[in-house]
Amino acid sequence: MFCQQCGSQNEPGSLFCGKCGSAISVAAAHAGTSFLPSTGRISSSPHDSPGVPVPPPIPRSVAPILSSAPTVAAHPLVDDNAIAAMGDRAIAALLDSIVVAVFIIPVGMWAAVRWDGVTPNGFELQGTAAFFTFFMIGIFWLLYYWLFEGMFGATLGKLIMQGKVLRLDGSSIGLGKSLIRNLLRLIDGVGLYLVGFLVALFSSKRQRLGDHVAGTIVVRSDTGKAARVAATVAAVAVVVACFVTAFKLHAGVPTPAIVQPTTAASSTTPAISALGAQPRVTRAEMGTDSTEDYKIIGPTTEFNPDTPQIVCVWEIAGTDPSMPLKSVWIAEDVGDVAPPNYQLAEKSMSGVNEGKFYVTRPTSGWPVGKYRLEIYIGGKLAKQIPFSIKQR
Repeated sequence: MFCQQCGSQNEPGSLFCGKCGSAISVAAAHAGTSFLPSTGRISSSPHDSPGVPVPPPIPRSVAPILSSAPTVAAHPLVDDNAIAAMGDRAIAALLDSIVVAVFIIPVGMWAAVRWDGVTPNGFELQGTAAFFTFFMIGIFWLLYYWLFEGMFGATLGKLIMQGKVLRLDGSSIGLGKSLIRNLLRLIDGVGLYLVGFLVALFSSKRQRLGDHVAGTIVVRSDTGKAARVAATVAAVAVVVACFVTAFKLHAGVPTPAIVQPTTAASSTTPAISALGAQPRVTRAEMGTDSTEDYKIIGPTTEFNPDTPQIVCVWEIAGTDPSMPLKSVWIAEDVGDVAPPNYQLAEKSMSGVNEGKFYVTRPTSGWPVGKYRLEIYIGGKLAKQIPFSIKQR
């Protein structure tokens, strides 16, 4: 006797399904059709079928209870697995989003260190640093979903919530189908997965657009407790590792390279601009010359002793027109030619957001050694640019 709700086989005469607990129809218990080989006719009653046990009649006191029993929602089956509930899939998607998004912290910090966006409390991303960070996160996002589902049938979130992606025939999804399914997340994910949710909601097998195109389905798996615990530990470890890595990167940045916030406004040190942004150097490039619109020519940080001039083009943000700017050229170590950290030149200006600083060759040429350029905004060191003079 089969349950009309979940399809499970039950003992003849059962009133309730042994798997899902649903009431078994009285009609299913007492009526049916059978073919009688001896007579060559079809019987519409189990009483006409020899060898088929007839269940005892159901007491009248039970019948009303059966007729009024609540209907349990059916869950279609795929390879003996029930389709995963929408709520479980939503929680799994949230967990996976956290695992992917947390990588912005170490990647963004690395980019900030590389392209000068480190702040006292973290980092800020602009231009190349922002493009690099979000490009790398996009690559990781695709690889995470594609490889985990293609090789294991589940991401960390799905493992925790006992979900698994299969083909419609119940076989493993494979890397090919996984790639198709996850590329279409670009559409399903619009509006915080609103598109995917609506498509799945009106699908009989709860398939989002990526599932329909790839021919896949998400089912509830029998993932063991050990696997779920391992997936949870792995997810937590990823989050912790990202924060620890970012902290170490930030701690390794020299203090002068960190964009420092300014103090309260005064007559000598103006505060931040009206927009509330912190004064900072957003671009600083060294070379042998520059164009009229402050594009560097011959970009390098290694110069020859006979280089006519050394130029630094720069751009700042977060300042008001009255904030003073200053450049200081320093010879850090040139041997016996000059004392350590000897100041070569200094220049101040104000009222501009971009420009160039330069220093010309001494009469006897540049001494071989290490140098640096310091840029001050409002009396505070905002940027250090090291360079060197080397023999040909």
